[in-house]
Amino acid sequence: MPRSAAALSTLAPQGLPRKDAGLQERRSAETRQVILEATIRCLARHGYSKTTTTLVASEARASRGAMLHHYPTRQALIAATIEYAFYKRMKTFIATIRSLSESDRIERNKGIFLELRSLQSEEYQAYLELHVAARTDPELRDVFFPRAKRYDAVWRDEIAKAFPEWTELGEAFPRACELTRATLEGLMLNRDIWDDPANERVVVELLSRILTMIREGRIEVPEAS
Repeated sequence: MPRSAAALSTLAPQGLPRKDAGLQERRSAETRQVILEATIRCLARHGYSKTTTTLVASEARASRGAMLHHYPTRQALIAATIEYAFYKRMKTFIATIRSLSESDRIERNKGIFLELRSLQSEEYQAYLELHVAARTDPELRDVFFPRAKRYDAVWRDEIAKAFPEWTELGEAFPRACELTRATLEGLMLNRDIWDDPANERVVVELLSRILTMIREGRIEVPEAS
């Protein structure tokens, strides 16, 4: 199994459409996928508290009976959506990161811009809604955070495969990953407040230059104590 396929299998939720499935099983899986896509849109556009099974059914154009058959409770629907959203984000990430040329990957740090683009997706907006809600919802927290940590571990593994030169830098590699995520996610969180695309480009370019300097050994990365 290719390494990227192995990474996806780690995150793959149950019930996705399979090519070798029978007609009935395939239709059932496709219905679940339509419902999960609708749930992601509802979370991104309306927030966690307003994402009810009724709203999702309307968005998915699914009958109440179909909703109850596949996801009998809101908790079951949200749990399945969390797994599906992480899987979809990783699938997109792997496809885009593998498309980079050598010069884009190393000289231009295009991986930064691909990650920034992924943070503008509805999957990430849904992730933010779930992350915030999980802080004060014990039941959601028990479902969300273990899966978020698993996604983060797979993401780091894929970064190491895509940028092998970084793995030779010891502690600089995980610190660079954390700096990148913290900077880009901070930009997305404050985008509506700052409302300054030019400044956003400057921050991204500054991040790119800092990462280049770390990679070339021109900045010493402090060790975690």
